[in-house]
Amino acid sequence: MLSRKKKANQALEEHLGRYSALVKDLSEIEEGVLRFKSKLVAVSEIASQYYCEKKVELRRIHGEEETPQIKEGRVAHDLLLKDTEEASTEEILRKVFLGEPVMVREMRLLGRHDDVIIAGMADAILFHGGEPVLLLEHKFSRRPLPFRGHHVQAGLYCHLMNLMGWDTSRTKYALVMAPPECREDGALREIPQHILKNRGERRLMLELESGCANIYINDFDPAKTVDDLNWALDFWRGERSAVPTKKHGKCMVCQFNKLCTASPVKQN
Repeated sequence: MLSRKKKANQALEEHLGRYSALVKDLSEIEEGVLRFKSKLVAVSEIASQYYCEKKVELRRIHGEEETPQIKEGRVAHDLLLKDTEEASTEEILRKVFLGEPVMVREMRLLGRHDDVIIAGMADAILFHGGEPVLLLEHKFSRRPLPFRGHHVQAGLYCHLMNLMGWDTSRTKYALVMAPPECREDGALREIPQHILKNRGERRLMLELESGCANIYINDFDPAKTVDDLNWALDFWRGERSAVPTKKHGKCMVCQFNKLCTASPVKQN
């Protein structure tokens, strides 16, 4: 029988080989066949399609200005990396495949779904026993409830981990909704331990110095995630037009509402 270390090395080589093959395929593509000549589709854009697909299209055509909210979101996610140790992909995966408990932040994920390569970067993934057991996504907003796109995003990260060779049958994902002023609170980095101490709970509330974080814990549903992904990819394959949101409030705050022919608040 193979020793634990040899099994870990074998799993590591297989994983890196699968990842490198996809990177090589991407490098050899001169022009993508997807909409906007894309070579791949990002998880973040797929999630945004569930907010307003027309906005995704207009952002691709006209570009997007960096709003204060976007800047604050980037700063908030950078703060989550505080006190973490930078390590190479090989070092991290070696620990993962040895079965050690490992919390990986901002992990790059890449997989092929049918004929389309999907890419993303997860906020945090907890590995135990060589498999992902918990994925966390942080959203800094005054809205206490997640949008559907947030669930789609987290589910897609789980799907990518499955495509990369991990067993996701026990994987759960947690959506952490916290007010923007809480982004510097160090207690946010303790949320995985908070979830593990409250196994079986579907919703938790964590009091922070400047507010309250609402934590929604969900089982990864592979079938639903694939359905969500296939609907989104129909747009990227050019099989249908962009579907605009029906929410008036989303249009009111959209930077493209003067350009969008589908917007109910379009100003002529």
